[in-house]
Amino acid sequence: MDIEQLRNSLKPWLALETWHTGHALDEQRFHKALKSAFDKRGTPIAVDKFREAIILGLSQYRVNDAKTFENDVDSFAQLAEDISYYVSNTA
Repeated sequence: MDIEQLRNSLKPWLALETWHTGHALDEQRFHKALKSAFDKRGTPIAVDKFREAIILGLSQYRVNDAKTFENDVDSFAQLAEDISYYVSNTA
């Protein structure tokens, strides 16, 4: 999967200003976005790929968020990688 395809899979989650809040609906969008990425690319997906895709997405959808929420970007990228390994290891 190229980085643009991964970014596009994450768009339904990242395009909203509440992407980082941990609200139940944002968590649901995050998990659905991951499922979309996994369906297209398979698993696992490395943390650096998720970080790059999140930063690219935020630069398009939420211009200042990548820098403002840098710790959140790193946390979500790591969580996404962890989930991708879980899916891969339990398939």
